Amino acid sequence: MTTSFIRPVSSSQQYSRDIFGTAFESTDEIYDTLLTFASSEEEGIVTLPSGKEIDVNTISGMTTFSTHLQFLQAHKELIDNIFVFVKNLENKLDNLLSS
Repeated sequence: MTTSFIRPVSSSQQYSRDIFGTAFESTDEIYDTLLTFASSEEEGIVTLPSGKEIDVNTISGMTTFSTHLQFLQAHKELIDNIFVFVKNLENKLDNLLSS
């Protein structure tokens, strides 16, 4: 099943991808964000996908980063729920066809 998805924060470019690739990419986005945080070292400057730089050593910067990470987690949860729905639907259709 191929559907059009839009990446939530990285770009507004729309592309075709199946639900399996989208589920993988949503996980990949979270790990990329955490890697960006981990590689900020002592400076604490993190660049968000929008291009905005935030200082995670400040309260407002850490709040912004935390909110961004929560948004990515919610997006991943939505994609995972869609993935489970599609998987269950495919199983039901397969059972109907094999009966």
